[in-house]
Amino acid sequence: MSTETTDTPPTPPPALHLNFRRGTVFMLLSLACFTTNSLLLNHFSAQRHIDPWVSMTFRFAIGLVITFGLFAPSGSLKIGRCFTGWLMASRGVLGALGTAAYYCSVGPLGAGKATLIGNTWCVFAAILAVLTLGEKLSTRKVLGIAVVFGGLSLLTKISPWTLSEAGQGEVIALTGAVLAAAVVVVIRQLTRTETSATIFASQCVYGLMLAAPLAVSHFGSLVPHDYVLLAIAALAAGFGQLAMTEGFRFLSVTAGSAFQMTLPLIISLGGVVFFAEHFTALQIVGGLLILAGSYQVVVKSGK
Repeated sequence: MSTETTDTPPTPPPALHLNFRRGTVFMLLSLACFTTNSLLLNHFSAQRHIDPWVSMTFRFAIGLVITFGLFAPSGSLKIGRCFTGWLMASRGVLGALGTAAYYCSVGPLGAGKATLIGNTWCVFAAILAVLTLGEKLSTRKVLGIAVVFGGLSLLTKISPWTLSEAGQGEVIALTGAVLAAAVVVVIRQLTRTETSATIFASQCVYGLMLAAPLAVSHFGSLVPHDYVLLAIAALAAGFGQLAMTEGFRFLSVTAGSAFQMTLPLIISLGGVVFFAEHFTALQIVGGLLILAGSYQVVVKSGK
């Protein structure tokens, strides 16, 4: 029996199919890279006892090498501009501190919880954009923000009435989320005058300046195996960022955000499987609420 009807929608143009497939490939690659980076950070902390500043030094050093290799030949990288203007310096310093907060929270919390808490950056970015850029908060955004905060309370047992009881790991992770939100607000302004390569390089430059002096004393305890895994983690972080950027070239904000919102879930599952990270029933509900609320805020912000 034929299933064709007069209501069959028209076939999308081939270019649309091709763009979606390309975007999907890049997004899946970014998810794989970011997951690899986060789980290796968990391995470094839980099993190898490698100081987070060492991991950060590798990430920023290799990130800078990748940026030079890909963008310097075309002239889109202007490294000197990383030191001119307070906005560019702010992007570098805030980005370095935000990354440090995430790296330092993975040890005490596990990759899953640290990533779920860090994922709330989009909520803080929406709030900061209202305060600094004059953006509006729609009803849908407000609802998404409320859902995220409810999920955060279930995941961490932190509420406005229990802030003084929050653990160090939770405080560090939340601080990182706020810093990441501030970075997003700064980047929105920098994109008017600076290239993406220069903006990304500023984080690497300032991050290296922050992490390297604190990591020097720890390099002597590393073995060759550690150097290989640290390099892999750094490469994964760098190429994950590039793959995500390319993915958004071919996908809508809604589709791209849908892919990226699955990242905390994938990392959490990896933490459970490989590191026996434990989530209670309430924490699972809280994590899912964070993902659902974050998706609403991000998608609405992109429309």
